[in-house]
Amino acid sequence: MNSKHITPRNEKGEPHGSWKVYWYNGQLMFKGNFVAGKQHGYLERYYTNGQLCYKGNYVDGERHGSWEYYWSNGKLMYKIYYI
Repeated sequence: MNSKHITPRNEKGEPHGSWKVYWYNGQLMFKGNFVAGKQHGYLERYYTNGQLCYKGNYVDGERHGSWEYYWSNGKLMYKIYYI
């Protein structure tokens, strides 16, 4: 498998900072932010064909606010609001 990962970590080895992970075919799989090992901030996840799968925000490792989920053809599947 020939994939590329940009996955910075802090001094404890926890995920920290902006992450990008790519599928084996070179398409972006995931981009998001971590703080001390927990997802925090805006995140996007993609299908292998490059279409957006879902997007939303994390606060201290938990989904928060408005999230959108998409079919692999790019059409909106549904929206949900997390508290």
